[in-house]
Amino acid sequence: MVVSPRLGFAGRGWAGFSTAVRLGWAVSSNWTRPLLFVIYAIVRPISTALILVVMYTVIIGGGGARTYLAFLVIGTAFWAFVNEGVSEFAVGILEDRGRFKMLKYAYLAPQRFPVYLVGRASSKLTSAAASVLIVLVVATVGLRLPVDPLKVDYGLLAIACLLAFISVMAFSIALSMVLLAGRDAYGYGEIMAQVLYIFSGAIFPIAVLPGPLAFLASLSPLVYWLELCRRAILHGRVYQMFPTLSDEQVLVRLALATVGTVAVGYLTYLWADRQARRKGYVDMDANF
Repeated sequence: MVVSPRLGFAGRGWAGFSTAVRLGWAVSSNWTRPLLFVIYAIVRPISTALILVVMYTVIIGGGGARTYLAFLVIGTAFWAFVNEGVSEFAVGILEDRGRFKMLKYAYLAPQRFPVYLVGRASSKLTSAAASVLIVLVVATVGLRLPVDPLKVDYGLLAIACLLAFISVMAFSIALSMVLLAGRDAYGYGEIMAQVLYIFSGAIFPIAVLPGPLAFLASLSPLVYWLELCRRAILHGRVYQMFPTLSDEQVLVRLALATVGTVAVGYLTYLWADRQARRKGYVDMDANF
């Protein structure tokens, strides 16, 4: 990335960040034509939503547990942010090193390396936003969920998503740096995303987990984020994981969990970055 020396600190930071975002979009689209990539980005989440509709219609018969159906649909839709932020981002950083052989140049660029990582992660989270919206619309229409766009608490939804994005970004960056230690670490990001899928309350309440696992799950910001997303969209017309807590109390827990995730992620990043520099992981020959 080329940054003019005449730009101030903020200007250089923005230039590095925007360049990393554009690079992330280009890699995700495999440098194809924008229109073709947009079509793919729309068709993929629609197919996911239609699969969900067909599964529910065939297995349940279109009736019955509507509250759990709404719980499942919203958890599945918003999980696109975590999947893109954890699995796809980790793969992207490993591709930068093993496939494109350019991660070392990002390290050597005049812009600080964390700015590059945040930009790459932001491109993944931005592309996931369209997937979330499409899945919600298609599943709502196909399954006739009680979602009224005029009654959604967009303020609560925006705050919850912002905190969750910060958490996902901090976790993803730390994970990607740790995976640099592996010569053949392809697929580990997806494994971690699936582990989080089970412990996040996306497909079933964490109360069904064994006691120690349920306690560990309650430390994750993802649990409170999905709870607030469901409350903001359906206003109580959905199964709640924390029925005794108010929206404000759940939001406070989300904020505290986010602070903890960022702190642990930052310390992990510092340690992994020091190891990568000292042991040569950044430009290590990797199987891909």
